[in-house]
Amino acid sequence: MSYATRIGRIYADRKILWTLVRRDLRIRYARSVLGYLWTLIDPLAMTLVYGLVFGIIYRARGEGSSQGSPFVLYLVAGLLAWNWFNNAINETSRALYAERLLVRSTNLPREMWVIRVVLSKGIEHLMSLPILLGFIAFFAWRGDVAVNWRIVYWIPALIMELLLCIGMGLVMAPVTALVDDFVRLVRIGLRMLFYLTPIVYSAEMLGKRAPWAKHLQQFNPLTAINDMYRLSFLKPGVSPDYHAWIAGGVVTLLWLVFGLWVFRKLEPAVLKEI
Repeated sequence: MSYATRIGRIYADRKILWTLVRRDLRIRYARSVLGYLWTLIDPLAMTLVYGLVFGIIYRARGEGSSQGSPFVLYLVAGLLAWNWFNNAINETSRALYAERLLVRSTNLPREMWVIRVVLSKGIEHLMSLPILLGFIAFFAWRGDVAVNWRIVYWIPALIMELLLCIGMGLVMAPVTALVDDFVRLVRIGLRMLFYLTPIVYSAEMLGKRAPWAKHLQQFNPLTAINDMYRLSFLKPGVSPDYHAWIAGGVVTLLWLVFGLWVFRKLEPAVLKEI
């Protein structure tokens, strides 16, 4: 079956896909007292921890570059984008095995079991964006930042992260279904990637200390995604990192193509294994 045919089948079954997404969201909050508030509490708690630790260290050493914006606001923008990526990759790595009975017994395109995880986590990400908007409004009221038209860059940021998570998820799901230890490697890789991504520091600061590392970091799509989010409140003089945008976009598309290829190749073996 060609890639175009497989994508066409997913589009044709899009209503079923959204049913699966809604099911995931209902299950997540069904027995929760706070429900949707957990979507806000988690990133706020992480912001508090990283803000206290890294904010104090940076202020003590005079090194913390957040490109002229309040450090907490800069941190929130990076953490929210990271949470979607981190949660999606962790969940997609178990997507096929966790739903193995349905994966085997239904005739749905099996890529949908990965995509539905990415979409459900993406909706949770959208539900958490009011946190970022709230921080922006607060610091704008104080006069520390000025919201500008570049907030429209959030749209390509969302699209890029969606495609990146789908592409990587299509690799993680079948490999994990075949090799249990791969889950542990994914967790280790995500912990390393967190600090290799400009979340608690800026790419600008890295460029001053190690220009070669900044060039390598531009191939991390999350670098471009964070840049797109932060441009909405950075000073107009701060230019977009177009090199990161282009490199990140190319890497994202490569992950998507690679993910489709890996999933197609490993699907028969996965069905035998699960």
